[in-house]
Amino acid sequence: MIKDGLLGVAALVTTAIAIYGARMWKRELAGKEVYAATKNLVKESHLLSRATTKARQPIQEYERKIFSDDEVKLTTKNERWRLSEADAYKKRIDDLSIAIERYQSALLDVRVLVGSKVYLGFLPFGRLVTEVIHRIGNYIAIIQDYSQTVFPDSPEILEAQQGLYPSENLDDDLTQKISDVREEGEKCLLSFLHRTSIRG
Repeated sequence: MIKDGLLGVAALVTTAIAIYGARMWKRELAGKEVYAATKNLVKESHLLSRATTKARQPIQEYERKIFSDDEVKLTTKNERWRLSEADAYKKRIDDLSIAIERYQSALLDVRVLVGSKVYLGFLPFGRLVTEVIHRIGNYIAIIQDYSQTVFPDSPEILEAQQGLYPSENLDDDLTQKISDVREEGEKCLLSFLHRTSIRG
């Protein structure tokens, strides 16, 4: 009788330990998954921040469309500039869209694991990324508005470029704001990364 009782107690203890062990294993596994997802989000947010700066840079000659002899005969130098400038920035938007897609996927992964607090923390960053796209789109619209004649040194073009281009030292207002709000978003992840500061 005592033996049966001890066996019963031993079975209960073994079951309790097994349940506790399974819970701890599950918690550890979830912790590793959250850590990996948040680490990936930090990386993708950095890459997207850099991509926004790259997308805003002036177009380089190697990015410009190469016109055939027939196209050169049928267009003016200024028309070719307008066509190549708009085409190059459209390609920049395509490249930026890839970085945005990767970032949004990483953000969704973290949101699923830890809730909407992180998502809300990165909202200002997302808004400024959208602002970059709007500025590029506005510049393309001015270039492609053939109801008016514009040249590379036209006031409308220079004004749009001033709002679009990052400064040489990357200390312009938009670049700084993008960097600052990205850092604020990263601060929401510190507890999941086992850190107390974004500096390490």
